Amino acid sequence: MKITVIPAHDLDPSLWAQWADIQQANPHLRSPYYRPEFTQWIACAGGPNPVRVAVLEAQGAVQGFFPFEQSAWGRILPVGFGLNDYHGLIAHPALAIDLAQLLKACGAAYFYFNHLPTSQLAFARHVRVHSASPVMNLEGGWDAYVQRLALAQNTKSPGVLSTVRQSERRLLRDKGPLRFEASEPTPRVLQWIMQTKSAQWLRTQGHGADAFAIPWVRKLMESTVDLGDDAFGATMCTLYAGDSLIAAHVGLRSYATLHYWFPVYDAACAYYQPGLVILKQLAEQAQSQGIELIDLGRGTQDYKMRFKTDLVALGEGAVSRPAWLAAAVASARDAKAVLKAHPQVIKMRAALQAGPAHPHK
Repeated sequence: MKITVIPAHDLDPSLWAQWADIQQANPHLRSPYYRPEFTQWIACAGGPNPVRVAVLEAQGAVQGFFPFEQSAWGRILPVGFGLNDYHGLIAHPALAIDLAQLLKACGAAYFYFNHLPTSQLAFARHVRVHSASPVMNLEGGWDAYVQRLALAQNTKSPGVLSTVRQSERRLLRDKGPLRFEASEPTPRVLQWIMQTKSAQWLRTQGHGADAFAIPWVRKLMESTVDLGDDAFGATMCTLYAGDSLIAAHVGLRSYATLHYWFPVYDAACAYYQPGLVILKQLAEQAQSQGIELIDLGRGTQDYKMRFKTDLVALGEGAVSRPAWLAAAVASARDAKAVLKAHPQVIKMRAALQAGPAHPHK
């Protein structure tokens, strides 16, 4: 196999078209994160690491692509790591690849991933932790989805839909008429989403958790207003009660697949569960928007498990050169996690965060 590494900016129209063809032909690659536009978008955002693409050729033809970020100390990362919910290769399913050769061609000793579909069999023996991304199959519209949901939950009437109907009635009674906008990509809405999400991160995770405070991430998010292509674009939907914006979402889309990326709601309206309401409204109108699948992203949060019809199996692990390096790093990470979870360490961390009982004036 021939592997050529190029800067992401050097993808020519021929390579771009071949990448897009491979992505569209493989249902396991339907996520917008696997589009060449996503890699170019990250490359143009001015992040901390150079973005490169390994072009994989076999039998005189391009067979696949491996986008990555060149980090320090011989490490490479998935493009847009921390913002990217799907990692790995964009390649023909039958392509056999030597991952050690790939790392060498990339000038790397270590590649870490945590959102890699287990359908990418080349990485199978390198997966250490398994997880999943819940998805909502909306093919055929809302009624077909409700039938699938009932079947998945082994019930005649999914409880989450009853919960949402009750929340809608309460909102109508207390806040005024509900209005859902399936597409409202405006700077005003985006700023509301970012401010509300930042406040949520600060409230739930503390200082340092606000991704939107990072300049290049903020620049990236601000560009979503103009990201509107069918092959790869951003979508924004909103939910109003009366005249008040109470919930919104910005996500990434590739054709009929929408990735549920940054949902937010007004914390003052938490009692009414507006997050459930806006997701249900979005799913109800999905068919009219050409959406057949909503990927809710990795995790077992309650709303994801209540709305899901299927799961995409994911893996976390690392590939290294030499092979023992990944095992050594994983062992150190496991030891750190065990120490972090120790009751005495938790108690000490809480005391440090609380500060002195009687601070000096």
